Amino acid sequence: MQFFQISFPVVMYAVEMIYYNEAVLNSYLFRIFRVLGIIDPVRLFISVMVQSLSGIEYQNHYREQFPEMKKFYSGQFKIYCPEKIRDYISRITNGMAAWKLFLFQAYIVRTQCPELIEGGVLDIDVKTISSASSKKEGAEIGFNKKSKGKPCFQMSASFVGRIFVDIKLFAGGMNPKNFFRKSVKRVKSLGIWFDTVRADSAYLTIENLLFLTKLSLWYAIGAPATFSAVKKGIKAFKKAARQKSPAVISAAKGVSIMDLGRVTICPGVETRIIIVRRISRKKNRRTGKWKVRTYYYGIASNLKLTPVKLYAFYHKRQCIEAGFRELSGHYNLERLPFRGLKANEFWIACKIVAMTLFKMFQKEFLPKSLQHLLLKTFLRRILLNGLKPAGAGEAEILPKARHIWLLRRLLSKTARMKTALNARLSTG
Repeated sequence: MQFFQISFPVVMYAVEMIYYNEAVLNSYLFRIFRVLGIIDPVRLFISVMVQSLSGIEYQNHYREQFPEMKKFYSGQFKIYCPEKIRDYISRITNGMAAWKLFLFQAYIVRTQCPELIEGGVLDIDVKTISSASSKKEGAEIGFNKKSKGKPCFQMSASFVGRIFVDIKLFAGGMNPKNFFRKSVKRVKSLGIWFDTVRADSAYLTIENLLFLTKLSLWYAIGAPATFSAVKKGIKAFKKAARQKSPAVISAAKGVSIMDLGRVTICPGVETRIIIVRRISRKKNRRTGKWKVRTYYYGIASNLKLTPVKLYAFYHKRQCIEAGFRELSGHYNLERLPFRGLKANEFWIACKIVAMTLFKMFQKEFLPKSLQHLLLKTFLRRILLNGLKPAGAGEAEILPKARHIWLLRRLLSKTARMKTALNARLSTG
């Protein structure tokens, strides 16, 4: 479903933010893009961002909708045709363009909506992105069981507060754990404050632990059973559970934990480890029998929390998992249209900045009761059910619309943004 005719308030807010900070964005992108022969980097960025905020999934859909979109937005700003977008972005062969976009995002969030990066916790995780074609650069069979035998990419992402602050796209067979230290350094260089790092077991190595200790950072990282200390801890847990020892604590339904305290995982390196046992029960609908599954894992940390609180804190990593789901479901993360690896990385970075601009729009324009809505849900429930197109860049409120006060407020502010944008472009 295409929403571009009724997503105008969101798009206008994002475009106004870009033009308001045009000098900053140009300072980051102009030199890089001038070398690539790209005349107007701001227009290119707006063209890609409008696709994300309008719910367009494929470049073919954008090609079909482009004549109507060009006419619809002609009075406000200009966008590139799909052929021009493909030509320009395909020229990107390094990660500097995507990095500059994250510098721009960090600037606008720090200066205009700092509550989006509050919390002081940096989540780092990896997502496997399936590829529709093995001819794309970096698309190769990976080690993730969910995409076994299929060409894919690996995307390492950093998440603070409510937004992604950095991503790196790798070839499908590459393990991104080696990028962990660089991820921390890159987020620090953005000027975003954090004092705790949270990650899954793919990132626990001796080198990474020493790196976090050197920087005096708190951490909570999953500990795989490949470490002998975790294997011994699991054996100790099973023995204590059989003896019904008070050292085994119930943390939630089907979840028990045991604190091992500080243990030596290699000569000269110590860390606190807790062992977690999860018991899941699932009933077979056909046979009526219950299938019980028990598995163990560890959590390595230097946080001074009780075992139960440490377990709860570690599993708040679901924030970044929810971010991945939002990118996939509402911003079409896995629709990578380019053959070049770095071109696709820039494409994903544009989607992330668009997602951040929508969250800034929510903070400024929506009441708290509606700020939890994701993009397509907001477009469908609020705008599609409340507005109807009435000309180029115009909309009317439906008689039976809900949230009439909110829609009137959005339309009035959109009209003021259009006036201010026209004045800025005419004087510029």
